[in-house]
Amino acid sequence: MALKSNYLAKGYHIIIVGSNSGIGISLINSLLLADATVFGIDIQEDSTTPRGDNNFYFQANPMDIDAMNRVKAKIEKQVSEIHGLVNLSGTIKKFKSILELDINDWNETYDISFKSCFNSCKVFSGLLNKASNAAIVNMSSGLAFIGQKNYGPYTAGKASVVAFSKTLAAELAPKIRVNTVAPGAVDTNFIYKEDGTTRFNKDAYMKMVPLKSLAKPEQISSVVMFLLSIEASYLTGQCLHVNGGAGMH
Repeated sequence: MALKSNYLAKGYHIIIVGSNSGIGISLINSLLLADATVFGIDIQEDSTTPRGDNNFYFQANPMDIDAMNRVKAKIEKQVSEIHGLVNLSGTIKKFKSILELDINDWNETYDISFKSCFNSCKVFSGLLNKASNAAIVNMSSGLAFIGQKNYGPYTAGKASVVAFSKTLAAELAPKIRVNTVAPGAVDTNFIYKEDGTTRFNKDAYMKMVPLKSLAKPEQISSVVMFLLSIEASYLTGQCLHVNGGAGMH
């Protein structure tokens, strides 16, 4: 027997940037189950979740603020306000030391991990400001707090997300709450190489995690659901670490 939450989100409009990610898919399913209307945004041509009356998708590069403004114009034709914005974008393609990376490789990873968040907060904050109890949830990473060799632009980008979110929380209060989530290793495509093996020593990692497992996407999306909800109405400017105890802050 376990205590479970039952969110009711009928009439709520939520934008998810990076909606085709593993956490994004899980979050969309939870929001649709709660009767929310979801607007997904990602770089792929189509959504990985079936479109429907309450599930919309827009292809756009979140690093392109003009493209995001075009999406905003389309969303405004359907709804007059947004109650929640979730920024999930983040990736790393080249695992090299800071001294080995050229500036273009650095900027690509850093911009996906941070600039996408900056752009969407800037573009959609006006729609959030029209709603009551609006919330922004930005995705950071546990790696931003410990440092990890060969992850330089990713850890820097995700650390920037935390600092940026604290400043934004102060600037947008009391109308809009802004919080971040910093997961540990999550069982999504992000942690796997093309050959299906993990990018790190999984056995060694599990030994340092008190709860002895990788996070499932739904264990992260459930925390995002909480931060979007009225249950978190007195939380802003905070970073919640969801890592099974691997790092205790």
